[in-house]
Amino acid sequence: MDLAGLALTLVGTVAGIAGAYFAWVPIRGQLSRRRARRQGLGAAATAASHTTTASSTSASSPTSASPAASVNTTSATVYDVFVSYSHDDAKLVKDLVERLRHRGIRVALDEVFMRPGTPLVHGIEKTIRESAHGLLVFSHASMASGWVTNEYYILIQRSIETGQLFIPVRTDDVPLPEFARTRFYSDLCDVGDDVFDERMDQLAEALRAAS
Repeated sequence: MDLAGLALTLVGTVAGIAGAYFAWVPIRGQLSRRRARRQGLGAAATAASHTTTASSTSASSPTSASPAASVNTTSATVYDVFVSYSHDDAKLVKDLVERLRHRGIRVALDEVFMRPGTPLVHGIEKTIRESAHGLLVFSHASMASGWVTNEYYILIQRSIETGQLFIPVRTDDVPLPEFARTRFYSDLCDVGDDVFDERMDQLAEALRAAS
């Protein structure tokens, strides 16, 4: 073969190789893109699977419950009003309580906690805590009673701290203590049955409005 023929042969071979290479480049790019898409879809599916599994685990786990679900909605209030009084006034107080209960008011007296063997102080405190408001019957006897004085201080403290009603009810012509004078009081001194009943209507309405 002469030099001219050899040169033409080499040129043809190089051209064929170059043509094959440039024809392969687009195909290789398409294959690479397809492989990348498959890998991407596989990773996305794996991530979605993990997310679904985590969500299912979280939903079924008791520790993932909303804090609101554990809130105790049970109210501690059992009575509408706690009545503090001296046992020397038991007859009048019994009439007062019966009329309030007749009007749908839940009244707590010391009869609630006066049980044999029950610590009086603990019983009083518990019953006052379970009552929405407080009422104290002021008379000569109650003003001289140490127990009523203790209940008076507990009731005024609760009134200041929680805003519960403190209602003074005067049954004798006695001067009210300073704090009690700052509250509107109900006067039952020497009143007839009709006025007594009217005052009970007022008390019941005030307790219902404050509840």
